[in-house]
Amino acid sequence: MDGATYAAPICVYILVSVDRAKSEDFGECLAGNLRAASRLATRRYDAELRESGLRITQVAILAQVRRQDGLSITELAAELSSERSVIARDVAVLERDGLLSVAIDPNDRRVRNVALTKVGRARLRSAGPAWRRAQQQMREALGHALADDLLGISRAVVAALEDA
Repeated sequence: MDGATYAAPICVYILVSVDRAKSEDFGECLAGNLRAASRLATRRYDAELRESGLRITQVAILAQVRRQDGLSITELAAELSSERSVIARDVAVLERDGLLSVAIDPNDRRVRNVALTKVGRARLRSAGPAWRRAQQQMREALGHALADDLLGISRAVVAALEDA
């Protein structure tokens, strides 16, 4: 190797005692369970929306912008209880695809305001039937009572954690 010295990678292993691992039931982790449920629901919606060319995260952004046109990216992230960087990345993709337009706020050049384009409005409208099918499938899989409970609990969790 041309006289260069080679350092072997150092591997660090973290050992957890078996007794301690048994006493900490991570199966009861609220975050882990919420994320697992979210991933499964997302897969169902994304599968149904595939023919529209949109993912459920994109539908959520387009729908929120339709409800509140002219939001800044920061405001949009707050409305969707998401990280600004994630929303900025998704907005950039939707802008590239012509579904959203992003303009500099005339009152504050640091702020970017988001608007739904005609193409975006049409794409959101065309995704509606697929979204309704996914919604119906979720209600059937959960049962209507559990689906209603889930909506209420989800809204309560978001409200509680946003205020914390």
